[in-house]
Amino acid sequence: MGKTRSLICRGLIPLLAWVIPCHFIMAHGHGDPADERAIWEWSPEEIKKEVTRVRAGRDLTPESWPDDGRVAVSLSFDVDTEPVWMGFQEQSSPSYMSRGEYGARAGMPRVMALLKKHDIPATFFIPAMSMELHPQIIPMIKKNPRNEFGFHSYVHENPMRLLPSQERSVYLKAMKIFEKHVGKKPVGFRSAAWDLTESTIEIVKEMGFLYESSMMADDRPYALISKGVDTGLIELPVEWILDDWPLFQISWPSSHVALRNAEDVYSIWKDEFDGAYDEGTIYILTMHPQVIGHRYRIAMLDRLITYMKSKPGVWFATHEEIARHVKAASEK
Repeated sequence: MGKTRSLICRGLIPLLAWVIPCHFIMAHGHGDPADERAIWEWSPEEIKKEVTRVRAGRDLTPESWPDDGRVAVSLSFDVDTEPVWMGFQEQSSPSYMSRGEYGARAGMPRVMALLKKHDIPATFFIPAMSMELHPQIIPMIKKNPRNEFGFHSYVHENPMRLLPSQERSVYLKAMKIFEKHVGKKPVGFRSAAWDLTESTIEIVKEMGFLYESSMMADDRPYALISKGVDTGLIELPVEWILDDWPLFQISWPSSHVALRNAEDVYSIWKDEFDGAYDEGTIYILTMHPQVIGHRYRIAMLDRLITYMKSKPGVWFATHEEIARHVKAASEK
């Protein structure tokens, strides 16, 4: 069992790593070498402790949104470029790298042109190494002063393979590169592939972030609880059905193949927007320039934005703008 666990967690058995997450073979998120029990060997108390380590707190949906808004819409783009293949997928083929390069070379210009056309801001979560590899994307984003830069790892590394000290060190290294390119610290954190360790939230809090955007406990903004205590962090939840990667991307050697028709994705995203509009809460899309930036997909996003703008009371904002409004409303 020990050898199998080691192979899985080192990524040498990618298929098993996909089916049996390391977290459920070990007793702790970062791994405890002394405990190799399977999940079914845990006691109810141990399972409860693990499950409730990070939880959703109170609903933070405000009574109203700015500009007489009925719903808050925020478009986010994870500009992962090559690091998503190197860091998380552990691929080194030039073909994989070219897919990441496409995001910076072809996808980003289309994304920026679309945002300019509709005169709306967006939040860009960028790994530090994507900034190093493609510094030209920074001024592109800065052309609209409302656009936001969010923190998104060093090289899209898998945090589940890091010890707490390593995770903290990697994030601090990434932060220095981030500040060098952007000129200021980010207020928003999004983990690579939305994976968190048992230490991530504490590290995020220590680093002074305003909000986190990797969790999925609600469709509404909520307070983030860690070990039974309100962290003060605002969670702007995400959802895989509102992410272009699982709907449009194809990844080998895993079994993830998703080349959906753009019309299908438009229908899903439109229906989700209609639901958020009726509830008066938030609608957050997570996209990647190397995925959404293809011709017919960006045309679909154009049509979706046009539809959303046709509704009265739609406030297009960055994640930071939403988080600050939510925080101010919750403190009244």
